[in-house]
Amino acid sequence: MAKVRSPNYPAMSLGPALEAIRPAFAKENRNKMSRTVLAKHLGYSSLNGRALGRIGAVRAYGLIEGGGDELRISDDAVAALNAPNGSTERTAALGRLANKPSLFQELSKEFETVPSVDNLKFTLIKKGFTAEAAEKAAKSYLATFNLVGGIQDEYNPPEEEDEADMSQAIQQSAELSRALNKPLDSIQKPIQEVFNLPEGTVTITFPKQLSMESYQDLEDQLSLLLRRVKRQANKDDEAAN
Repeated sequence: MAKVRSPNYPAMSLGPALEAIRPAFAKENRNKMSRTVLAKHLGYSSLNGRALGRIGAVRAYGLIEGGGDELRISDDAVAALNAPNGSTERTAALGRLANKPSLFQELSKEFETVPSVDNLKFTLIKKGFTAEAAEKAAKSYLATFNLVGGIQDEYNPPEEEDEADMSQAIQQSAELSRALNKPLDSIQKPIQEVFNLPEGTVTITFPKQLSMESYQDLEDQLSLLLRRVKRQANKDDEAAN
């Protein structure tokens, strides 16, 4: 039975992802760096939710390798950024990077040549994507693989403020479809922790199996959440006094 999974789909196409890490390569070359340092090279003042989303996007293409606070620019990213346009080295590196996201791997196996946007949208809808999410994913896929082929086209990445919403919509629609079509007895139940506080109950649910990279992402997101909760708690205490 196929497992319910989140599609490994970056919230930007390959071209903008390469440009996003260019400042990091200019400053660090192949040096190891922390996520906080990488976030600053990506244009963020701190390791906030949007910065983590951008790091996830460049990681999905394999532009960044390593884990935790020992990240660095990958060999393929270096080749894609520095090899001459049209060179064998750059084309080969772009091809490997473009096929890193698992969703893009699936689509590449289904089509012998780059398909039309309408054909892609229909294929993604059959996989469980909403119409809106399918259109955005299709255009990002086309932008990525047209870059590999040296083609400039009209398929632009979404605006930055739309990235988080797009990624969430794609994940939710695909997960929902797969979950509804999966036999109930084959679904692996997640782990759930419940904490009883005077103000109410706090419930945290997470998958039974997590990679170390996913654990690190979870730790980062929980840290951000706790900081927001702490700020709200301070405001509530001040208001009560």
